[in-house]
Amino acid sequence: MEVEGSSKKMIATQAEMVEARVPLAYRDQCAHLLIPLNKCRQSELYLPWKCEDERHIYEKCEYELVMERMLQMQKIREQEAKLKQSKVEQGATIPLIPKTANA
Repeated sequence: MEVEGSSKKMIATQAEMVEARVPLAYRDQCAHLLIPLNKCRQSELYLPWKCEDERHIYEKCEYELVMERMLQMQKIREQEAKLKQSKVEQGATIPLIPKTANA
């Protein structure tokens, strides 16, 4: 399944995420890494020094998604700034004092 606006594909299916009881907030393109991480955590009784490799891989995936969204937002802001600048250059400014119907 392809997620619009993202370079990463969804690998885990909805059925797999439901079976692994992945919360809705965590069902993103990195959910396929969260499933084995949570299994490891449960089997190791949530000891912080266990499952470090799985956690690192999952957190790296999440970081990459955040950075991708930040870059997309930066591009959108740059496009809006260019559009605003072109409107100002064309003289399509908003008057400070609105014209009334009788004026």
